[in-house]
Amino acid sequence: MDYTVRDGDGVREVFLKGQLTFEADDDFRKIIGGMEKDRSGAGVPEMVLDMSGLDFIDSAGLGLLVLANNTANRCQVRLKMRGPRGQVREMIEISEFHTLIPCDF
Repeated sequence: MDYTVRDGDGVREVFLKGQLTFEADDDFRKIIGGMEKDRSGAGVPEMVLDMSGLDFIDSAGLGLLVLANNTANRCQVRLKMRGPRGQVREMIEISEFHTLIPCDF
């Protein structure tokens, strides 16, 4: 998985690309770590995970989303997903993750 981060207007946008699987664990934890670092300073109140560049997600990737949601709740950051497509959208819908983390389809 590759990602880029853009901060602006109180929102951190994280653009994910590739596959969100166990192999993405280290990179995804860096993204989550950003929420924890910002918690003590003037961090962003909202993070959007743009999933339009993801081609695949598996159960480990869903587990990483749970970890992100738990961290966001602990750090008082509003977490949202945006733009999942194809297999990623199907997994989000089938697992009803959009009821856990709001999603703009």
